[in-house]
Amino acid sequence: MKRKLLSLIAVMAAAAACFTGCLDSGKSSSGASTASEETTAAESFTNDEGEELSESMELMYVKFRDVPALESGPVLKLSDTTAKPGDIAEVTVSVTGAADQWSMCGIHITYPDVLECQLDDPVELYAKYEPGEAVKKNAGFVAMDWEDNLAPEMIREHNKSLFFTTMFMDDKGGDGDIATFYFKVPDDAQPGTVYKLSYYYMDSDMFRNSETDMSFEKYAFEHLQDGSITIR
Repeated sequence: MKRKLLSLIAVMAAAAACFTGCLDSGKSSSGASTASEETTAAESFTNDEGEELSESMELMYVKFRDVPALESGPVLKLSDTTAKPGDIAEVTVSVTGAADQWSMCGIHITYPDVLECQLDDPVELYAKYEPGEAVKKNAGFVAMDWEDNLAPEMIREHNKSLFFTTMFMDDKGGDGDIATFYFKVPDDAQPGTVYKLSYYYMDSDMFRNSETDMSFEKYAFEHLQDGSITIR
C-alpha cells in the first residue's frame, strides 16, 4: 500500500511538471521552433499516411532519430466518432501491442478550439474522463485541459490540448481503451464537418516500460494515429 501511495504521488508530480511546462511553453516554444527549423533544415518528416508533420512532432522525430527502431510495438489511437450539433462527443484513446509491457505515459492530445473539453474541475482544469480496461491496474490517473498560454503552433492551427498521464507499479499497462474524454460540439456545427484530433509533442511526454527502453517509446510516438469527430 505504501508503494502504491508513492507511485500515485509520482503520477501527480509528473502531471504537475508536464502541465507547468504547458503553461510556460507559450513563452519559450518560439525558440524551440527555431531549433527545429535549424535541425531539420535538410530533413523532411511525414507520418505513416505521408502527411507533413507539425513542428512539435518534427522535434519528436529529431529526438528519437538515433534510437534503434523496433519492428513492432505499441500503437496509440484516437477514436473516430460522430455527433450532432450541440452534442457531447466521446473521444477514446486506446493502445494495442503493449499488453503488460508499459508502466507510464504522458501524452498531449490536440483538438480544434471550437470544441469545449468537459471538465470535472473548471478552476484547476481537470478534465472529465472515464478510465478504460488498459489502465484498470494503474496507481493513479490525471487529465488536464490546456487552454491558456498556448504554444504558437497551436494558436496558428486554432487548437487546444488535453494532457493525460498515468502510472503503474510495474509493466501492468494493458491493451484496449486507456480513457474516454468528452467534448461539446458547437451548436451551429454543420453536417459533414470533420474536427481533427491529433497530438502535440513535448520533450516531457512519454510512453515507457519499466526498463525505460527508448526504442519502445520511439515506436509509440512514431506510430500515433489521429482521430476525428464528424458532424452528422
